[in-house]
Amino acid sequence: MPEMKSIVMQDGRLWLENIPMPAPGPGQVLVKSRACGICGSDLHITRHTREVFQLYAAIGIVNPDATADPRIMLGHEFSAEVVAYGPDTDQTLPVGSRVTSVPFLLSEGVELGVGVTPAVHGAYSEYFLLQETLLLPIPDNVPDEAAAMAEPLAVGLHAVNRAAVAKDNVALVAGCGPIGLACIVALRMQGVQTIIASDPRADKLAVALQFGATHTVNPSTDDEMAMCATLAGDQRSVIFECVGVAALVPDFLQRAPQKSCVVFTGIHTADITFNVAFATVKELDVRFSYYYQPGEFADALQSLADGEVDWNAMCTGKVGIDGVPDAFDVLLKPNDHIKVIVEPWRSGSLETL
Repeated sequence: MPEMKSIVMQDGRLWLENIPMPAPGPGQVLVKSRACGICGSDLHITRHTREVFQLYAAIGIVNPDATADPRIMLGHEFSAEVVAYGPDTDQTLPVGSRVTSVPFLLSEGVELGVGVTPAVHGAYSEYFLLQETLLLPIPDNVPDEAAAMAEPLAVGLHAVNRAAVAKDNVALVAGCGPIGLACIVALRMQGVQTIIASDPRADKLAVALQFGATHTVNPSTDDEMAMCATLAGDQRSVIFECVGVAALVPDFLQRAPQKSCVVFTGIHTADITFNVAFATVKELDVRFSYYYQPGEFADALQSLADGEVDWNAMCTGKVGIDGVPDAFDVLLKPNDHIKVIVEPWRSGSLETL
């Protein structure tokens, strides 16, 4: 059986390993990974593996047996190349076609997350499997690293759609990492006129302006909620939490303007205590956003093809497959990166662009 290189994560450690190349089953396609983004959720699952999988088991996403030190082959933001088809496939895209996809495999009616489910290969591997029916061809004018950003852009678009934002609403985006920037892009594309970017770092606020924010605020020195309320006046406020810090959940519910909508996009796996009365008395709409719909993913890819997203400004680093463990060491500490792209077909340490 041919082997391939893959990054394996287990109990907070990452390493490069030679493993058997997967064979596509019915309805599946073997693809070669061309580019894959390092996501904040990859960093979170590396820090909190057991906590995350205990949550997944409680929800029913994974078997309870998977909670004991699972081996994960990470990578779910990708562009790839069709290598071979499994049985029961239509094979409408020629071998060699560049593709991307929502990161799921279908097995006996169950959706398995690519790059997060034990035993399901992720795109930090030289090769992995995709579902043929979910494939999207990458437009010729979209580079591999840009196509890998369709996934985080879709996360932001879904969050904005969850809030049912109107053009005259005032939006506050807290946290200007990839998902916050994706929310700003989606808000701008939907015609929202007032978009406040909140982040304690001036460089990230500058990037947020580049992506479409109309106002910026440093929450460590100024009250971002007060600014939102002032700019909104009688209009509806919509607040997007894109930081992933658990303490912000009760804080945002306490400080959000009256009758505003608060959308939490951050992954919070720890127990959080908050007083529901703040949300009740102020009649807040509190929503949570996770992943996206296939149509939203396709819309995100099309926005890249249409040149509506300055993806180059998001791509701050690249790394070869053997450099991924050291890159995680960098990204798990305070750093200047927005999105680092793994190129599993080559070797090389992290390069800042």
